[in-house]
Amino acid sequence: MTRSISVPTSASLVGSVALAAAGVAVNTVLNSPSRLVPALLLLAVGIAGVTNAAREYGVDRLRIAAKRWWALAFVAFLPYALATAPKSDAAAAAGDAFAGPVVGLALESIVGALVCCAVALTVLYGFARYGIHPGRPSPEARLLADDE
Repeated sequence: MTRSISVPTSASLVGSVALAAAGVAVNTVLNSPSRLVPALLLLAVGIAGVTNAAREYGVDRLRIAAKRWWALAFVAFLPYALATAPKSDAAAAAGDAFAGPVVGLALESIVGALVCCAVALTVLYGFARYGIHPGRPSPEARLLADDE
């Protein structure tokens, strides 16, 4: 029995989010007109990796995964919000720990990637809830199979 070589799921997810974050960073840092193509390519590959990891999830597990991605994106957004737009002196003091161009770029890239991944899983959940799920028969094929 031959075993195919596969990357563990957690390493694959981290790599996919890192690719998506690199896409956000490329779009933020570069000022050339050709930045869009590499940024979209990196984002697409990263988000495809995240959705590929969730392709065998059932509807309930997709709902839970989407909620977790949104919670993770919200938690990652808090330091970014404190660093970029504090509303009070206390928030500005807390945001000073995250101030700086490199830290700001890293936070923006991570938050952007997590939001994109959360949106992708939410879309997958919406499709799965209405019967359109990758790797499964379409609703029309299931109806035709029931009639036979």
